[in-house]
Amino acid sequence: MGPTVDRNDCNRGMGFPMPAWNLFKIERGPVRRIAAFWRLVLLVAGFVALSLAGPGTMPAWAVLDCLSCHDDYLYRGAFPRSVHGENSCTGCHTGITHQNLHSKGLEKPAPVNCGNCHEQIALEYRRNFHYVQLDFRCVDCHREIHSFKARTKPLKRVVIERCTECHANEDYVASGHAEAVLKGKQDAAACADCHGLHNTQVFHTSLEKYPEEAREFYSRNCKRCHADPVIARRNNLNPKIVAYYEQTYHGKVQSIGYPAGVAGCADCHTTHNILPKGDPRSSIHPANLVHNCGRCHRGFHPRFVDYKAHPDYRDRKRYPALFWTFVAMSGLLVGTLCFFWLHTVLWWRKTYWENHRMEKQGILPRALLAKGEGLQQIQRFSRRERIMHVLLILSFFTLVMTGFPLKYHTAAFSGLLIRFWGGAHQAGLFHRGAALLLIAIVAYVAWLSLRYLFPKGQGRRGFWGRFFGPDSLVPNWKDWEDFKGMGRWFFNKGEMPRFDRWTYWEKFDFWAVFWGMFAIGSSGVLMWVPEWSSYLFPGWLLNVASLVHSEEALLAALFIFTVHFFNTHFIPTKFPMDRIIFTGTYTLEDMKEQRPLHYERLKDDARLESMKRSYPGIPLKLLGSTFGLASLLLGLFLLGQILWVLFFT
Repeated sequence: MGPTVDRNDCNRGMGFPMPAWNLFKIERGPVRRIAAFWRLVLLVAGFVALSLAGPGTMPAWAVLDCLSCHDDYLYRGAFPRSVHGENSCTGCHTGITHQNLHSKGLEKPAPVNCGNCHEQIALEYRRNFHYVQLDFRCVDCHREIHSFKARTKPLKRVVIERCTECHANEDYVASGHAEAVLKGKQDAAACADCHGLHNTQVFHTSLEKYPEEAREFYSRNCKRCHADPVIARRNNLNPKIVAYYEQTYHGKVQSIGYPAGVAGCADCHTTHNILPKGDPRSSIHPANLVHNCGRCHRGFHPRFVDYKAHPDYRDRKRYPALFWTFVAMSGLLVGTLCFFWLHTVLWWRKTYWENHRMEKQGILPRALLAKGEGLQQIQRFSRRERIMHVLLILSFFTLVMTGFPLKYHTAAFSGLLIRFWGGAHQAGLFHRGAALLLIAIVAYVAWLSLRYLFPKGQGRRGFWGRFFGPDSLVPNWKDWEDFKGMGRWFFNKGEMPRFDRWTYWEKFDFWAVFWGMFAIGSSGVLMWVPEWSSYLFPGWLLNVASLVHSEEALLAALFIFTVHFFNTHFIPTKFPMDRIIFTGTYTLEDMKEQRPLHYERLKDDARLESMKRSYPGIPLKLLGSTFGLASLLLGLFLLGQILWVLFFT
C-alpha cells in the first residue's frame, strides 16, 4: 500500500475525458463502436502507465471498480450526466489506498474537500457567516451533488429560492427587489447581489450590532446599482438619486469615511422590505415615517419627517423653496465676489502702477521720509479689540477646517483634515465649539455697539450724531462719496478720497460678520438640534438651512481669503503683511496719509496726545508677525484647495 493517487490525475479521470466506467457502456452504431474501441485502447495505456509508476501506487482497477458496490442509478446513471460527471470517484473521495480494505470498512475516505477544485470559493467561504457561526458546509446548500446539473433557471431566481428555504420570512420575498426578480426583472437585486454568494460576512446580519461595517456595506451595494444611469433609466428610476443623497449631511459623513454615526440607505429603506413610497408596507410610506425616523431621532414634532432625504435644489417644481434659496444664495455669492474682486483688481492696478511710476522717477514713499514726530506711534486698536480679533481668527479657521471637509467630502484634502481633527465626530465637536466662540464674540460686539449708542450721558453729539458720526461703523453719505471718489481715482480721474476713522470697505467687513452670523449661525443652530427645531419649523426648512449654511460659509471663506486679505495685507503699500491688528499701533505719518480726516479731528479736539503710545516691543512684534504670517499662509492654502475643488473637480 502506498499514498493516494495524485488528486490532479483523479480529477482528470485518469487522463480520460470521462469516468472510467463509461468505457464499458454498450455503444450502438459503427462510429460510436470505433470510439469505444479507442477508449478501450487508451484505458489499457493508462493501466500500463499507472502500473509503471512504481510500488505504493493504488492499482488502476480500484478506480474502475467503485460501481461493483455503488451500483444504483444515482451513481451509474445520474452522476455521469451531472456537472461533475467528468470527474472520477477518487477525485473527490480521496484517501482510499486499497479497495479490499475499503470494502471491509477498515479504510474510509477522507472528508470531501470541495476547495481542492473550487479554491477561490473556498477562500471566500472561510469568512462566511454561515460557516463561521452556523458551521454550514457546501452540501447544506448544494445538495444532491451526485446528480447536480447545470442550472436552467436564471441565477437570481435560483438564489432566492435556495436562500428562502431557511430565511422563510415574508420580508425576504415580498420586498420590491425580490418580487421584481421573481417577476422576471433581472436588474433587481437578489440575495447574492447584496450579500454575496459565498462571502456573506457576519456584519451583514445586524445594523445595530455592527453599525459601521453594515452601514458601509449596505450603502455601497445600494449605490452600485442606483448610481448606474443605465440601470436607473431602464427601470424608470432617478439616475441622480445617489448624488442627491450624498449632498445631505448623512451622505457627506458617510462618504468621507465615518458611516457609523449617520443614517445609510438601509437605515431608512430597511435591508429587505424595500418597497415603493406609495406601498403602505414601505418604511418610507408617509404613515410610517415617524416610526422610521424615530429609530435614530428622539423627541421631535411629527413635521420633522418633512425633511427631504434626496433633495434636488435645481428642481423648481418639486422643491420650490430649495430652488429659490439656491438662486438667491448663488446670486449673493457671485454678485458679492464679482463686485469686490473687481474693486480689488482696480485698486491693485492703480496702487501698483502708482508705486512703479514713483520708483521709476526715483521718488521714495513718503513713509520712508518720516522722522521726528512722524515716527510717533498712534493707537488704532485697543488690547481688547486685538484679543477679540485673534479669537475671531482662531474660531474662523477652525470652522473652515472642520466644515469644508464635509462640504467638499470627495476632495483629497477633506479626508486629511477630518483625520487631523480625530474623525467626523470630533471634528463636529470642534466645529460647534468654534461656532459658540464666534457667537459669543459677535454678541459681545453687539453689546459694545449698543453701549456706544446709548451711553449714560448723551454727550455733545446726541444719538444721531453717534449713529451716523465719523466714529460710527454705520454707513453714511460720506461713504457713498468716498466710494465714488475711489472709482474716479482708479481710472485717474481724481485724487484718492480723504478717509476718516473708518473706510467704507471696513464698514462692509464689520456688517458682513453680522449678516454672516445671522445666516450661518441661525441655520447652524437649526441643524445642530433638528428635533427641537421641528417644534418651530417644518422639516424641509432643515434642507433650506443646510443650503444657506453651506453657501454663506463659502462666501465668507472666499471673501476673507481674497478681498479682506488684500485690503489689509496684500495691497502693495502694505505687502506682505500689516501688523497693526496685532501691535495695535501705527505711525503718525501713516495716520496722516491713510486717515487724514481722523488725524485732523483728533488734533482739533485735542485728543491726539492721549492716543500716543510707545513703540511696540520685540516680543509683541515677533508674536504678531509669526501668528499673522501663519494665518495668511493657512488661509491661502485653504483658498487654493477650495478653488481647486470649485474649478477642477
